[in-house]
Amino acid sequence: MSSALLHPLTTPAAWTSEALAGDPNWRMTLDDTARDELREVVKSAVASGKPATELSRADFVLPTLGAKLEGLRGQLEGGRGFQLLSGLPVQHFDDAANLVMLWGIGQYLGEPEPQDKAGNLLHVVTDTGQSVDGTDNVRGFQTNNELEFHTDGADIFALMCVRQSDTGGTSRLVSSTSVFNELVRRYPDLASVLQEPFHFDSRAQHPWEQKVQSVPIFIYHGGYMSALYKRRYIELAQRFDDVPRLSAAQLAALDWLDEIAAEPKLALSFKLAPGELLLANNYSCFHARTQYVDTDPARPRCMHRLWLTLPNGRPLPPIYAGTREWGLTYRRRHGAARAA
Repeated sequence: MSSALLHPLTTPAAWTSEALAGDPNWRMTLDDTARDELREVVKSAVASGKPATELSRADFVLPTLGAKLEGLRGQLEGGRGFQLLSGLPVQHFDDAANLVMLWGIGQYLGEPEPQDKAGNLLHVVTDTGQSVDGTDNVRGFQTNNELEFHTDGADIFALMCVRQSDTGGTSRLVSSTSVFNELVRRYPDLASVLQEPFHFDSRAQHPWEQKVQSVPIFIYHGGYMSALYKRRYIELAQRFDDVPRLSAAQLAALDWLDEIAAEPKLALSFKLAPGELLLANNYSCFHARTQYVDTDPARPRCMHRLWLTLPNGRPLPPIYAGTREWGLTYRRRHGAARAA
């Protein structure tokens, strides 16, 4: 592919776990003042009786924490691309009120985006007992299966832990830009292949009814390297007769992408604890999760999730306008640019 980028990129988003080993700044713990603000405002919001998604920023007055949350936008886009917050007072609330808490935090970061074709703006990430295999609409977050490195929708995802699993459920996060840099250094021919289109199964969730979407995994646009990756959905798309078979070069490229992304020197591993919130840029980070087991069906592993479009989000290539993950964000940003 003649337009492929074949040199490493130097950017704050190209971090490694080795480089972050001595840097505590990727973790931020809420102080007592911030926790008290958040606890009181959630109580007030719940008492209003409004559904979470009908609450606005005006319902979440956070004089101290609000400014800190807004300040994270520059780190999420233009910085390392992720932040881990801890100390959220989830232990004071039930699951429904904790959804309100996450919604309120999101009001200070960006604009919530639908996470499915039905338009749901909040998702509960838990094991529903369903299976991806043999279905066309069940997604990995609805199971306890291992989730390989992948990207979510909108500019960032916000994943808040309410309850851990008894075993497993370890999160992994890696800079997709660093993965790209390693691919270019070791296998430039395969790095080029990954900048050509791959077919992804849309899992019956595409807002414009496309059963598959065709898009490169890595795209360099507007001075940013962005990556869209879901290997399982690439493989599931092979069930359609009109989707081209994966070539040997494509399979080799996917194999090396997976292997490099999992290298301990690149990927961070941690188990989200109750009251921890992971914020990460979908274009510059891949995330994964190990398989987990719940022994108490009454208290299963529970994560709450938001997808958010940032006001300071990067320019997006036009091909993303047709994707289920980033199409709505592209349209929101494009419309805002036109209006300006």
